Amino acid sequence: MRIADLRIAARSDAVLDRLAQEAVGVQLEVERKLAAIGDPEISWRTETAETGFFRALKGKRRDVLVVTHSRLREYAVLISSRAHGTALHVAWMVYVTPRLLNDLRRAVGFGADPGDRFEIGAELDAFDLADLRAFTGITRLALKQAVRELTDREADVVGGLSAADPPDAE
Repeated sequence: MRIADLRIAARSDAVLDRLAQEAVGVQLEVERKLAAIGDPEISWRTETAETGFFRALKGKRRDVLVVTHSRLREYAVLISSRAHGTALHVAWMVYVTPRLLNDLRRAVGFGADPGDRFEIGAELDAFDLADLRAFTGITRLALKQAVRELTDREADVVGGLSAADPPDAE
């Protein structure tokens, strides 16, 4: 998958201390939460992303979790995580890929403000916008839950108690 900066519609990032070893764990936890939510219109897959052919040849690639919605095909949420020393950087991005059919809808959009007519999303009605917000909200919820799970586990280990070890009964 090729990623172009200008197609990133929204993003947020977090850096987590002492969780570098959980780069894959973040994606697994997000997948677990998405499966638990069970929205039949949301699917996901892991892909390797790059920002260009020559950069990819230099090794500038990332594994990303690509989350898609069956009816909002222009939009995808990309979730990536990468270790930086002992810290873990986690990124959430809404990625937009214009589709020809939607470009045509925007071009002939009646009732649309002429200045906004060619904006991606201008063809969406109120219900579509609500579904888009739900889709992006669900992915943010899944990522927040994943981070919470990983930081709670780290807190248990740092505090001297592994999640696998029961507390001593007194």
